Amino acid sequence: MSKVWKKFEKHLFDSGNWTKLFNKHNPGQRVYPPNTKTQNAEHQVRIDAGETVDGYKNVYLQVNSEASNTALKKYISKHGTHSNVAAAKIPVDVPEDKQEEVVKELVADFRKKFSSKIG
Repeated sequence: MSKVWKKFEKHLFDSGNWTKLFNKHNPGQRVYPPNTKTQNAEHQVRIDAGETVDGYKNVYLQVNSEASNTALKKYISKHGTHSNVAAAKIPVDVPEDKQEEVVKELVADFRKKFSSKIG
């Protein structure tokens, strides 16, 4: 697993940022990390929100344009920054005591897809 992914995953869970996945978002809106040049460069990837359909929010893992990792830059040159490295759905009405478990499953799925597409 790449250093980029490990760092992203660590930041997502260490500060409780995973809870942001259960906030209300408009389609196309950034979920995590905050959309700043510094955050984009530091994390190199992001989670964006999609539409909510039948009680499930679509979420997408995408590469930031500020990515400095060679493999990510290569991915951007082939697919662009709005290409989905991974896509998934999470239920919106998850009880608070089950939310972290849902996010851990989502992250495990994203990790597999990231590894298969990026390395």
